[in-house]
Amino acid sequence: MGRGPRFWFPLALLGFAEIALAAVQLLASRSGAEAESANLLLHPVVPTGPTYGYAQFLTQDEFFSRGRGLPSGPAWLVALGVVLAGTAVWYAIALRPIRIGWFVLGTVGALLAVPLLDLVGSWQFRFDDNVRGPLLATLGLLLLAAYERSRFVLLTTAAFALVAVVLSADMAGMLISAVLLLAAAFAALLRGKPRSTA
Repeated sequence: MGRGPRFWFPLALLGFAEIALAAVQLLASRSGAEAESANLLLHPVVPTGPTYGYAQFLTQDEFFSRGRGLPSGPAWLVALGVVLAGTAVWYAIALRPIRIGWFVLGTVGALLAVPLLDLVGSWQFRFDDNVRGPLLATLGLLLLAAYERSRFVLLTTAAFALVAVVLSADMAGMLISAVLLLAAAFAALLRGKPRSTA
């Protein structure tokens, strides 16, 4: 039934991808206090003349438009593509598939399915950017659990979906679910050793 703890790598890779996403979003966003301090540093504190309120308003809008980073939807797509490609390479090395053509075809199909499913979630179901990414990650984890026939991965998937989709589809949910995935990967490494093929 079990095939060894090969699944620790996709879990860890997804956890690290979520941490990278959180870091990119934190670095790309700016708070209102930062915008106000930048306005004070870049422009006179009390400009004279009747255009004071108009000039100050334009300055803040301009700063905020520069401060926004990538939308979370495309960032999630890039992260999931990297995780999927990394997982495919990992399993190709671990399994050394006999039918390489089918393996490559399946990998390319999965890479193409990610943006298509994202479009379906956006247009058909009107899911938010912060929800579509974790939902696609949950679907990938479910496929991993089915492929590995692992109850451990299934339980990890349920906990991931509960934290990242149901409870908190924001920065806190992203970080907590990343820690959960990394802990599950570490537990999978400690739980069992891969079977030796002699």
